[in-house]
Amino acid sequence: MSKETYPNVVDNHFVYNFDAIQERSFSINCKNGWWEERNKIIESGMSGAVPIVAVSCLGLVTSEVAEAMEAVRKHNHATWSDAQTKDTFVRELAGTVVRCMDTAARFKLPLAQAILEEITLNASRGYKHGGKAA
Repeated sequence: MSKETYPNVVDNHFVYNFDAIQERSFSINCKNGWWEERNKIIESGMSGAVPIVAVSCLGLVTSEVAEAMEAVRKHNHATWSDAQTKDTFVRELAGTVVRCMDTAARFKLPLAQAILEEITLNASRGYKHGGKAA
């Protein structure tokens, strides 16, 4: 396999697997009732309903990021990678990703593909994207 082909194979596997996990997560969240009210709002036909729901989903993403920040503040660095325990840094980061996946699935957004596009763009930007502050 050539070097040019290899990234495409890896990327294709990533997209396929990520999409499958995203759909599984979304299905679970639908089954657990988390989309009932949001879908009613979307289906109401109310002007601006879809953006309102999208923004509320982004609020949930933001709350997961805040919980990750709290986990960093409260817990010893040695516990950050504990994937088995609730409220650890890594679990809150996972919650952030799951919220993003859930939102992308509902609005049929190709999140896995967009992640790859973002990584590719970042690779072309150079050191600190040409001098940006962190």
